Amino acid sequence: MDKPIPNLAAFAAAVLALASMASVAAPDRSTDACYVRAEPSAASAAARSHLGLRRKTEQLFEVDISVSGPGDATCAVNGVARLRGEPGAEVLGLVIRPDPARKSGRSGTLCQVFVQLTPAAVELRTTHSSCQAQSLCEGRIELNGQRFDHDAKLPAGSPGPCFAK
Repeated sequence: MDKPIPNLAAFAAAVLALASMASVAAPDRSTDACYVRAEPSAASAAARSHLGLRRKTEQLFEVDISVSGPGDATCAVNGVARLRGEPGAEVLGLVIRPDPARKSGRSGTLCQVFVQLTPAAVELRTTHSSCQAQSLCEGRIELNGQRFDHDAKLPAGSPGPCFAK
């Protein structure tokens, strides 16, 4: 994370404000965010990537990421991310556990994916060496540096691929 981005604090505050207006029994869909973009480099013309964010608590967010790439490659990671950092420099940090079925790709430090709001987009960063050692996405797609422009955000309540089962 190169420099603090004050807009992430505003983003988190807006999500928290929306959530506080929602029912305490269940998160309201208005607190969800789903960014979708077409992938011109993917083998299929219909290939799309997405980034979904859904608030669980004040500090925890569900994250759903799927990035399509060349040769029908897809990298999908999801889980619960924690809001981290000082005010004005917050990021969502998602720890990626190694696949227990794989014998290789284990290192002492776990791979982490960070989601950061910038003035132009929502950007993904990773702990590059740990993610390489863990063979994140089988090394076929690089999540570090992926970005979803703000205009790629679907309107609230729109059907989309984020959090689809």
